[in-house]
Amino acid sequence: MARKAVLTGGKRDEIIKEAMQLFFENGYEATSVRMIMNRVGGEIGMFYHYFKSKEELFDKVTDSFFRAYEERFGALVRECASPEELVDKLLPLYSGSMNEYGKIKGNMHWTVQYAMHSRTLLALKPMVAELLTKWDIGSELPADILAGQLLYGLSATIHSEGFEKLSDAEKKETILSFVKKILE
Repeated sequence: MARKAVLTGGKRDEIIKEAMQLFFENGYEATSVRMIMNRVGGEIGMFYHYFKSKEELFDKVTDSFFRAYEERFGALVRECASPEELVDKLLPLYSGSMNEYGKIKGNMHWTVQYAMHSRTLLALKPMVAELLTKWDIGSELPADILAGQLLYGLSATIHSEGFEKLSDAEKKETILSFVKKILE
């Protein structure tokens, strides 16, 4: 028997919203479909009307979470004409994102933090590759590989213990120095 078409909105969105909260608090493994459906006041069968699996739901949760972030970052990246301009625009975006993350982090389980971080880098990689192609930096490496190196290196830099202790000017110089080294 074929599944009925699933509409967006309504109970489906409520399931995604409550699942996000539970995944953040408990982690993926410790959150059951029953827990989610108890929060929304629905039966397990309703869950399977909207989603094939808990994994599919988790994908929808992360899609929902990142949609706005990807749009902001994409708009920022497309405007940048140089590494310097990128760093100038990246730092305020990073600060704002960390403030937002601090608000939702609360009891966020480390497994969800890791998944969200990985998803962030994967979502940003095509946009950065597009930017590197636009800049025509003359690297022999394909833009997607260079974008990965740049993003994962920047991630390690901005998430290091010492980075938060730097002044804004030092943060800018640290990031710009790294970007220039990768692009050489």
